[in-house]
Order: sequence, then structure tokens, then C-alpha cells
Amino acid sequence: MIYSTISFTVAPGKNFEANEYFHTVVRQVKKLTGTEVSILQQLAGPMGHFVLSSTYDTLAEWDQARTKIQHDTSFQKLVAEAGKDGVFVPGSVTASLWQKQQ
Repeated sequence: MIYSTISFTVAPGKNFEANEYFHTVVRQVKKLTGTEVSILQQLAGPMGHFVLSSTYDTLAEWDQARTKIQHDTSFQKLVAEAGKDGVFVPGSVTASLWQKQQ
């Protein structure tokens, strides 16, 4: 099982905008790839820390979804829009890929 996460630190006062943005991203990913994405908000620790998380059966399945997203111009515009709006702390977005050990 492959776990994909993208971690965000939201700029102060931008939680509402970030939440709307994450729900838009989740809908777009589902539409493009069929992948279910969870929105996680950190309850303890730094404020404004969110994670988008999804799972895939294989690395190839993850790569197929990633390729669809990367080649979709409307999705790429959505990504660029968030950067321009100052919703996230610059340099705080990180992506990780995990494999569950048997």
C-alpha cells in the first residue's frame, strides 16, 4: 500500500480560504483520477497545519494519478492560484510518499 501526503502550513488568518481550497482540490483529484483524498487538520501542535492524504494499491497506480494531475491544465491553474493568493506560508508545502510495511 502506498500513502501519499502533501503537508501545508496556512498563512495566519487564511484557514477559511485554505479549507475552501482543499475541498476544491479534493473534488478535482476525484474527478480526474477517481482517488479519494482526505483533508487532515492538526489538532495539537502548530496552528494552521493541514495534510492532504491518499492511498494507492501500487506505486504504478500512484504514478498514473500523478501524471493525470500534472497534465491537466485546469488543475495546474488551481495550484498556481493558491500560490498567488498568499494562502500558504512560502516554502512550507512538502510532499511525501510512504509504503506500508507488511
